[in-house]
Amino acid sequence: MNETDMWNKASFLTRLVASSVRVSEAAGGIIKNVMAGGDLKIIDKSTNGEPSDPQTEADRRAQFLIVKSLTERFGGINIIGEEDVTSDCNSIEKTFSSDVLQLEDQIGQDLKSIKPEEVGIELKVVVWVDPLDGTSEVAVAVKNKNAALLEQVTVLIGIAYHGRPVAGVIHQPYHGGAGRTIWAIRGCGVHGIVPAPAQNARVVVTTRSHLNQNVLDALDALKEKGLASNVEKFGGAGFKVLKVLEGCAAYVFASKGCKKWDTCAVEAVLCAAGGRLTDISGRDLCYDASVQRNNTGGVLASAPWVNHEEYIKSIPQSLKDQLPEVAAKS
Repeated sequence: MNETDMWNKASFLTRLVASSVRVSEAAGGIIKNVMAGGDLKIIDKSTNGEPSDPQTEADRRAQFLIVKSLTERFGGINIIGEEDVTSDCNSIEKTFSSDVLQLEDQIGQDLKSIKPEEVGIELKVVVWVDPLDGTSEVAVAVKNKNAALLEQVTVLIGIAYHGRPVAGVIHQPYHGGAGRTIWAIRGCGVHGIVPAPAQNARVVVTTRSHLNQNVLDALDALKEKGLASNVEKFGGAGFKVLKVLEGCAAYVFASKGCKKWDTCAVEAVLCAAGGRLTDISGRDLCYDASVQRNNTGGVLASAPWVNHEEYIKSIPQSLKDQLPEVAAKS
């Protein structure tokens, strides 16, 4: 069967993921082009004394391409991106991944039955986009001429259905020079990476640029329980979850700074590999269109070989109660 026939046979969700894979890679190309040009046009989006929240021309152009490409192919699909302001990149990605289309027969009937024309589809299916996860690392890499930090940059496209992630794409433009793309659909495993087996060491990853006392206290509590033999700090939720898939035990962020576009894609990928991602009290995150953008209950992601509940229970309730969402639901 040729690619056109595969596309015509495929269900809406399969097509959406197949397109998202190629769109994420095109966005990665834009990021690398902007970086190579040297003029990042960095602005700070933070307000009211909040921590610095940098945005670059790469963020703006990459999101423009992602939204324009998916909207032109899938009409009025509901896309929620990180950036409120974008820059026209005069480009659109029309190709798709045939590797994704080949999984059509493995996809569950509930996902196959999603129809773009059904009433209320814009509320049922939401695409969460972070066009450049790890912008802080980009800014530091440029300032300090530390190209190694660019490995932590990812493009994230997550697809939620009825508020829960069902598919995700993580593109890592600087991995190995040429980049790599990891993607998953619920029930069909994870592709583009081979999850690491159980490790003797319990290495935990956390934020590099948004550390605070609550995060440090949570990590100390895990160390006391023997659940964190070492702590490594990285940027970007996408990269940290990739580290979990590559052998780290967990990603712990007991703070409110992470947002839905940071976690939708990575939760779909991690869960497809057998891992879990919740807030630090063990509650599932909701990705409905109307939900608040901030993950105010924090984030805890665990490897497939880790007992997620063990990590949840080892973080003191007093620390959990420091987070707005946890305190409100306690």
